[in-house]
Amino acid sequence: MPGLGVSANLRSVNRSHPQLIRSPSQQSIAASDDYYSFSDPSLNSNNSKVTVLRYETPPSRNPSPGNISRRNNPQDSTARSLGPVQGPATKGNQAQLPDNMPPSTSNPNQNNAGSSERPHDSGTPTPGVDDTPYIRFAIDQLTRDEELTGRGRQASTASMDYPVERIVSDEGLGYTSGTKRVDRPKTPKEKTESGDFSYFFAPISPPDDGYNYPRLDFIPFVLRPVALASLITVCLAMCAALIFCNIWSQRHDGLWAYSGFGDSRYFVFQFLPQLLAILITIWLFVLQSAVYRITPLSILASPNPSHRALQDLPIRPRNFLLPELCHFMHGEFLVGIFLLVMWIVNIFAVPLQSCLFQTRYYGDVGQGGFRWTSVQPVAWTLVALYGLLVLALLIILFRFARGESGLMWDPVCLADIIPLIQRSNILPDFDGTEVAPDVSEALSSRPLRLGYWSTKDHEILYGIGDEHRSLGGDASENTSQKEKEPAAEASQPDVDLEQQQLNTKGSFERMLHSPFTRYRWTAWFLRDTFVVAWILFALVFLIAFLVVSFVNRAIENGFLPLLPTLASSSGFSSSNFLYNFIPALLGMVLFLLWQPIDLYFRAVQPFASLSSPHGASAETSLLLSYPSCLPFEVTFLALISRHYKVAYISFMATASLAIPVLAGGVFMARFYVRENQVRISSYMPAYYTLIGFLAIYALSFLFVWPRRQRYLPHAHTSYADVISFLYQSPLLADKVFREPKTNADLVARAMVAPPGEGDTALYAFGVYRGRDGKEHLGIDRLKRPGRAEMLVSPT
Repeated sequence: MPGLGVSANLRSVNRSHPQLIRSPSQQSIAASDDYYSFSDPSLNSNNSKVTVLRYETPPSRNPSPGNISRRNNPQDSTARSLGPVQGPATKGNQAQLPDNMPPSTSNPNQNNAGSSERPHDSGTPTPGVDDTPYIRFAIDQLTRDEELTGRGRQASTASMDYPVERIVSDEGLGYTSGTKRVDRPKTPKEKTESGDFSYFFAPISPPDDGYNYPRLDFIPFVLRPVALASLITVCLAMCAALIFCNIWSQRHDGLWAYSGFGDSRYFVFQFLPQLLAILITIWLFVLQSAVYRITPLSILASPNPSHRALQDLPIRPRNFLLPELCHFMHGEFLVGIFLLVMWIVNIFAVPLQSCLFQTRYYGDVGQGGFRWTSVQPVAWTLVALYGLLVLALLIILFRFARGESGLMWDPVCLADIIPLIQRSNILPDFDGTEVAPDVSEALSSRPLRLGYWSTKDHEILYGIGDEHRSLGGDASENTSQKEKEPAAEASQPDVDLEQQQLNTKGSFERMLHSPFTRYRWTAWFLRDTFVVAWILFALVFLIAFLVVSFVNRAIENGFLPLLPTLASSSGFSSSNFLYNFIPALLGMVLFLLWQPIDLYFRAVQPFASLSSPHGASAETSLLLSYPSCLPFEVTFLALISRHYKVAYISFMATASLAIPVLAGGVFMARFYVRENQVRISSYMPAYYTLIGFLAIYALSFLFVWPRRQRYLPHAHTSYADVISFLYQSPLLADKVFREPKTNADLVARAMVAPPGEGDTALYAFGVYRGRDGKEHLGIDRLKRPGRAEMLVSPT
């Protein structure tokens, strides 16, 4: 059967019961070559090679005593190691069982040691013998080709007991519910041979050698005291200006005389406050990105790290329309408070600034006039809001200035994660997670640490590690596991670990090559259904807005306010507040709604570049740092790299700030002499500009449909998600990437092309041969000497 990919001979007891005999291959596959391996003895020679596990057909019946005696015969064992034996294997043409199959305990005839022949050889079902392995094996072969060609039904196979997907619905009978994946635990020997770096790690303080072992206290510039002090100064200046306007307006009958609708003073009081607030908002976005990026790693470097920070904390901002509260659950109360305050400021600062100033009539009737004045309640609310932001900035300054961050430089791209896990001993935990629907659920909770480590050979390493893990696995779990093993064996005598390994291995290999797995995930708001909904909603909203604006010239001729317009002694006017605050708030919602879309395309662009069948250079893939760039900087860099979709979407993310600014100042209550009534007037030049931005905003949803290269097997929102695509990559063992000391050193190494690869190093995202000799899905060099080119799924 060539489709099995194994070396086997087919012999039969009779025509109704064929048997497969496995002949173990004597060829092993090297996990890495000389150029791409460390000089560590644990990675060279025999330790860098593993033997590929082949498919086996589970036995349907127990071996006869004659077979058992021959299995224990050294001569027969030698003969089996040389290859399959031709001709009859046993008396009566009885098929030989695989060597590594233990006798079943469920056969009642097993204890009959004096018999050389078994009953029930007539082909009829044997009582007490489970035929399920044969049925599963047949289903596996029948459904494998359908799944690889895209005709199989997509299901969450990672959570199924048997790895073959059901191609026929269970019609609600629950056949596929409540099952769990069975993983065979690795032995210490297997972990050593697979190159999993299962050292015993002892945490140490940074050595005195500052060049070979840099200090782990790097903080992004935007989080350093100088930058935070600058932002605090800007916020305090804003508070001082607001207080001045309030006090001056009360003591001097307003701030400035009203000179006309739409003149320069109108711009100062109706548009300038929002622009100043927008500058602070952009600064906060940059600050927020840095906080999300380094907080998970900073937690791992703290004395009391969270057990799930690596897999549960996001590395990109999500604090837009809804507040982010997950940091509170991981003990980061200071970061959580800062993000909550920042969310409040982003939502309400610009709308409140838009209604900060109103016109009020001062003096007697006929002798006075209208003057611009500050609205006292709004101004004091803004003072409190910016004062709260100052306290939050002081909190975040204290949080990141009090100790080490565990970082040598800012982790802004995929390449920056390689030094963090290059010699880590937690990589065995990620086995199979590249195809898991949810990496967080696949990983267990354990206290991890980021810093310097000392191994049993007194070698100093840097990275993420677990000091409780020894060569044989997790030391904290060894004792409890040993205590549970006797009870488990007594209660489940029929468990066949090799059979479970066969099933799990087959499922993993199919999922690696399955298009359902490769293109399974995208952000929920960019799935096909939601993208269609966004487009329809945006177009309907735009059409309705245009109809309301121009039918019967309603906006140009003004409309009734339906609320009192006379300003009170504090400068508050109900109608002016409503028609300034609400449009600006809706504009901020539209602006914040676009930010997750922008961040998604920024973050997924390296994977989109790596999905090219021809590979991608390091500059356009591993070294891309779009999520950490400034707003217009992203557009400029994306245009240079020919990432036009990212450039346009990032431009719109910044240009949409004009919507709340214009919407908050375009309306104003005025007295119409001809109609002898107060109406809400619109400053038409600003209103036409607002319509233009809204039209561009609505039509931009037509370009947010992600193509297949921007889909991934699972989310990439945490460091664990990204590590799952790197944990078996030969990049971790490349001499080129070995222990870089600076960020510039890492960038230069990533761009270097190894011998025989050409002038430029090319990387790809696809199926590669991992350091354990098996296939994995993730990131590696497109070509390696002595190996086949990576299998990159066509897009």
